[in-house]
Amino acid sequence: MGLHLGYAIEGAIGSYYKIDASYLSPHVKMPERLESSTKAYGVPLLISGTLYKSLTRATRNFCRQVDWVTMVGSDEPVRFFTVDIDPQQLKVESHDIYLS
Repeated sequence: MGLHLGYAIEGAIGSYYKIDASYLSPHVKMPERLESSTKAYGVPLLISGTLYKSLTRATRNFCRQVDWVTMVGSDEPVRFFTVDIDPQQLKVESHDIYLS
């Protein structure tokens, strides 16, 4: 899985006879690129540096930087992170809800 944070503009593109909804943004293909890179890095999840910056400090402690990559068509390098957690070790909290 690949996760990224960025803007996208949705709009109608086409002509008088045919109109399609489309998303325009340099950020739209980033999750797909991240997902395809998971196999090369041998991890189940890659997140971009942009998403990493928006995480809380506590959540960042579970992340590990994997690489620093310049993508095709971009001048700025993108940091790749993975999340190092063992799903078997996660505690599930149950909250009893009492209706009064």
